[in-house]
Amino acid sequence: MRVRGFTLIEMLAVLVILVTLAAIVVPRFINAGTRSREAALRQTLAEARNAITIFRNDTGYYPQQLSDITRLPNNPPTQGYDRWGQLCPIDPADYHGPYLDRLPVCPISKQPFQYFRDPATGAWNVRSPASGRAQDGSYYRNW
Repeated sequence: MRVRGFTLIEMLAVLVILVTLAAIVVPRFINAGTRSREAALRQTLAEARNAITIFRNDTGYYPQQLSDITRLPNNPPTQGYDRWGQLCPIDPADYHGPYLDRLPVCPISKQPFQYFRDPATGAWNVRSPASGRAQDGSYYRNW
């Protein structure tokens, strides 16, 4: 009586198929952590920039410091920047914050965002303090 089982050729064929599938699937998951942190950075930057824009639309000025977008309504900021970088008084009645619950932190570097004035446009903006490049080759700092 003959014992039924798999031949060596059948086992090798299955092994080749499994290795081929692994070669296709594994590289997709190797950089998944980096891709998710980069997506989180893009989203967090967009939220912070949106909060700055709403603050400016409400008060007419940019926040004096980034923490102004998280102030409670009973403690409104008293000054803000115009597009030329000059401090101007803010009417407390115009402040309708907080625009964010807490200050955003860069998901890549785990440090607070940098708040700066763009000299070309006069607009105030945030950027990541992370050094290095993203997977697309661009610098995190330039996002």
